[in-house]
Amino acid sequence: MGILDALFGKDDLGEGMQRLLRGEYEEAIERFTRVLERDPGNAQAWFHRGMAYLESGRPEAAIRDFTESLRRREEPEAYYNRAMAWLDLRDLERALADLDAALRLDPEDAEAWNMRAIVEAERGNYARALRDIREAIERGHPSGFVNQATILERAGRLREALASLDRAIEERPDDVMAWAKRGLLRERLGDLEGARRDLREAWRRRRKLEEEGREELLARVEEALRRLG
Repeated sequence: MGILDALFGKDDLGEGMQRLLRGEYEEAIERFTRVLERDPGNAQAWFHRGMAYLESGRPEAAIRDFTESLRRREEPEAYYNRAMAWLDLRDLERALADLDAALRLDPEDAEAWNMRAIVEAERGNYARALRDIREAIERGHPSGFVNQATILERAGRLREALASLDRAIEERPDDVMAWAKRGLLRERLGDLEGARRDLREAWRRRRKLEEEGREELLARVEEALRRLG
């Protein structure tokens, strides 16, 4: 018996979860649908089918399934992932409401604090966004200082943003996004030599940016390096 079989079992629910982990979303949806045809009260099947829909780019279907899951069992993960589906649809108000609910159930969830900060920043509520990102940082979110810097920069507080990126690199010196963002910010602030150093460091680690799907940021780094020589 394989590890996944041992963890999840070989019934339709277990096989669906294995398929979901492998990124085989259509097959996962098929398995979870079989479970729900037999047992429409199965909150776990509703939730995981919602995840398969979300990961395969169908947020409306994901929202329906997360809602059915929540009707049967209130869980912070269902609220959080329904918020992600609302964000895919650019419905910031509903996303924020679901993140509020997730944090009500699990106030120690660093990722929910982080996402709520991002949503508040998108809405232009920078003071609330900064309060939330500090909660994420206190709970150890790995991108907390980088995201705090992004919010501060959008709020026009550039020196504070730079200090936040300094802290990010101090704590996680392998964080290529922090190097890239600090280089771009240093150029904006007129520290051209510091910008060159940081951008060259980011460029040296560019494969990581490619792996993370940060092509837009990588293009900005490349363009800045051309400007700076």
